Amino acid sequence: MYSPKRLIRNLSVYLEKLAQPRSAGGQSAAAEASNIREYIAALSQLPENHRLTAQHIQLGLALEPHPEGGFYREFIRDKTRTVIFYLLPEHAISSWHSLKDTREIFKLISGAGLFIPKIDAGGRWRSEQEVTYENDVVIEKNISFGDWFGAYPSGEYGLVTCECRGPFEFDKFKISSQEDLSEFWRQNPGQRRLIDRLAPKGN
Repeated sequence: MYSPKRLIRNLSVYLEKLAQPRSAGGQSAAAEASNIREYIAALSQLPENHRLTAQHIQLGLALEPHPEGGFYREFIRDKTRTVIFYLLPEHAISSWHSLKDTREIFKLISGAGLFIPKIDAGGRWRSEQEVTYENDVVIEKNISFGDWFGAYPSGEYGLVTCECRGPFEFDKFKISSQEDLSEFWRQNPGQRRLIDRLAPKGN
């Protein structure tokens, strides 16, 4: 689950994607591929039974803080999609947020799973799914802002790739307000604890 070998195997898949002409433009693709190769080389020096930490991955992939929580780095962008690495350490959250005109696919590549609760655009509870090595989670595209969703890890950390078909733009992204949270509480009193857990830190 936390082994270097598993992460090396999964990162290698994305090196192949970066080699495809449409993955990213010129120098950008080359720089991202170089960064991943360097990290794979560092991982290869570790014993097979070494237990990777969230900090090791954050530094190795040069991940930066994301506005919703956790750490990320965009490494593929073309006319139809973006792909990021997204890391949630233990006790961190991805706070409630919504996307417009974007379909997002979460794929686990290292660590433990991520739980992804969903509330529909009207504020009603929908479901909670877990991203695992056997199960990707999809946020379906909506012309206007769609489902609210967030995430939290089931273990020490979870590292996923998030592929946005759109591609992702920050003007198609919003984080829940205090008014949104109040509506979530009103319609879903039985989920108050989880709603509060994924509330943005400013609320």
